[in-house]
Amino acid sequence: MMRINLLPPEILEKRKSERRLVYVVLVAVLVVIVLAGVYGFANLQLSDKNKQVTMLEQELAEKQNQAQSLVVFELNADELARRTTIAQTALASRINWSQLYDELSLIMPSDLWVTVLVTDQTSGLQLDGFAVDSETDSPDLGHKSIAKLLVRLADLDQLRDVWLTNAAKTTLGEDAAIQFSVTAGVDASMSTSLSAGN
Repeated sequence: MMRINLLPPEILEKRKSERRLVYVVLVAVLVVIVLAGVYGFANLQLSDKNKQVTMLEQELAEKQNQAQSLVVFELNADELARRTTIAQTALASRINWSQLYDELSLIMPSDLWVTVLVTDQTSGLQLDGFAVDSETDSPDLGHKSIAKLLVRLADLDQLRDVWLTNAAKTTLGEDAAIQFSVTAGVDASMSTSLSAGN
């Protein structure tokens, strides 16, 4: 079957143009719908991001307020550290005499006694005293108790350079005795560390 079109070619061309125009309009409408959808989706995401930014700004403001309230503690911690350093520096060369006296009282042999106890930061320790000396003792036990004292003094961490500077037989009242004198240096660093540990 054969189709014959009796319309003039101008009208045919016009109808083709109208059909093309319909397609172009349809494509333009689709493009506008797609762009509107993309714009709406982007706008929705932007709104969500703005809400998140607002929440983060509020959280940041709260954290900054908390941090401002904690600045006082940081300043106090710095001041405490500074004072601790000053106290440690001041106490670094201090000798804990009470601890040394306690240890001396614990190690002193029972058959001797001290009459003079001199302690000084620079010169150290000096002990003068008497030991019981019975003339019938064999061997001479008076010197043995002094030797025992010297060994015990040398074992103390706070003392160094323990020396027997004098030991002589004498009488105390009517009893025989040995008068002795002991000197020792005092180690300030050991004394301070021991007192810190107790």
